[in-house]
Amino acid sequence: MKTQHNDEMQWIHHIPQYYDTFLIVKPGFLKRSHIILEAFCNAGYKVVKQTQKELSYIEAEDLYIMHRDKDFFAELCTYMASGFSRGYILKSPYIGENYTINETNKLKNYFRKCYAQDDMRNVLHTSDNFINLRREVEIYFFGEADLLCQEDKFKEGYIGNF
Repeated sequence: MKTQHNDEMQWIHHIPQYYDTFLIVKPGFLKRSHIILEAFCNAGYKVVKQTQKELSYIEAEDLYIMHRDKDFFAELCTYMASGFSRGYILKSPYIGENYTINETNKLKNYFRKCYAQDDMRNVLHTSDNFINLRREVEIYFFGEADLLCQEDKFKEGYIGNF
C-alpha cells in the first residue's frame, strides 16, 4: 500500500517552483519598452528571451482567439497587425502560477493606466494563464523550449545556474 501511495505522489516532483510570464509591448508603444522592461526587472523579473516582430492578421487572430466572438475582435487583430510589437519571456521571481499571474497583472495595469490610448491600444498584453502562455509564445515565434517552466529545466542545479 505504501508503494502505491508513493507512485501516486510522483507528480508532485514535476511541479515547477518558478514560472515564466509572457508580455507583448503593443504596436505604437515600443518607445516605452525600456521603461516597461526596467520596471519588470526592478520587480525581480529576468529576461529569458525577447524578439520584435510584426504580427500577421492570422497570428493576431490566433493570439486573441478567446475574443473571437466579441464585436471588437476584427479591429483588435487589425491593430495588432498594424506595426511592430516586442515580445518578452520573463522569469518571474514569484512562486506559484496564480501569484505570478496576479503580480504580472499589477505591473501591466499600472502601465495601462499611465499610457493607454483606449481599451485596445493599452500598451501591454500579458498571458492570463499558463495554457495561454504556451500557446502565445509559439505564435510569437518563441518555442516551448524557451520557457523555463519546463520540468526538465528544474532538475537540481538549473535555477542556481541561471
